[in-house]
Amino acid sequence: MREIERTKEYINDLNNIEDLITDYVVGLNNGSLTIGDAKRQISGLERNCFITRLDPSYIYDNPYIKNIHIDNWLVEKVYLSNLDKYEAYKVHAYKMRSRDPKSLTTLFSFFYFPEDINYPSLGTVFPDSKWMGVEPSEISSFAPFISEAHGNVLVMGCGLGYLAYMLSIKDNVDKVTIVELDKRIKTMFEVYLKPQMNDKIEIIGADALEFLNVEDISKYDYCSVDIWHGALELFEIYPRLLLLEQKHKGTKFHYWIEEDMHNILERIWLMLIQRKLNGQYISEELKMFIDILNSKRIETVEDIKSFILAPKREIITQWALENPESAVKQKSLIQSIRSLKQ
Repeated sequence: MREIERTKEYINDLNNIEDLITDYVVGLNNGSLTIGDAKRQISGLERNCFITRLDPSYIYDNPYIKNIHIDNWLVEKVYLSNLDKYEAYKVHAYKMRSRDPKSLTTLFSFFYFPEDINYPSLGTVFPDSKWMGVEPSEISSFAPFISEAHGNVLVMGCGLGYLAYMLSIKDNVDKVTIVELDKRIKTMFEVYLKPQMNDKIEIIGADALEFLNVEDISKYDYCSVDIWHGALELFEIYPRLLLLEQKHKGTKFHYWIEEDMHNILERIWLMLIQRKLNGQYISEELKMFIDILNSKRIETVEDIKSFILAPKREIITQWALENPESAVKQKSLIQSIRSLKQ
């Protein structure tokens, strides 16, 4: 009985701390705070929030930035330009969120530049929306995959061609094949960017999920999938991708910002564990989360730590294989989070 009470106290305290950290980093994520304001805002949370001063060379010495000329180009309503800017001493999200293995609290990483920095970006002019850019968060999130990948690489989603280019300049990469559904982006790449790159890269017009479902991709050593703008969008198709991955055992898969999404999933599970231990209502909208949680023994603090730190891709893959119909109908994380607030 005492163990259960200790577990309840632990999960209640942990979720309260997570709420506090999340509240304090809202302004830091969107670049609305200067370095001084940011440090004052996270005072006392230094163990969870890291702020790094980046030298301008981090951007300007990047091979893509140095070698690929970007002008102000427009294909229908899609633009590619070099006009986006980081203001000096404004703080922005940097590396992906992670979790402290001891405290289980979320660790956030931010950066700032000591001077104004321009960088290339891709988006739409109407509505005015930036999709992606060659910026520190993108550079750092792709770096591990770029370092590891070799041989024949399949890239789902073209964007600015950053990943394809960075892979193509590696000696141990033989070929890079891009699969892109949006004809405007494909045209932008073929007309303006591909002529500046090497012959290792080719681009195919197709839907990524359909391609993975019908094509034999055994000739590819690696496959990187990036067909979303953020972690919340990734989750809606993530279980479906994990099912498709089972058809291609010889290819190693990479999902952009997967680790960041896992952190959000862990946060949801921590909230559900709290509700379950306290006997509170849990919405059926959270089927995947409930199914997985109910399959685990969660009675002690060590049980919580063991579950939260377990590899999420393996856990969700197993659930998807056992619940294929639910996996292909998975709803967005936005709906899951709303269900938690009911």
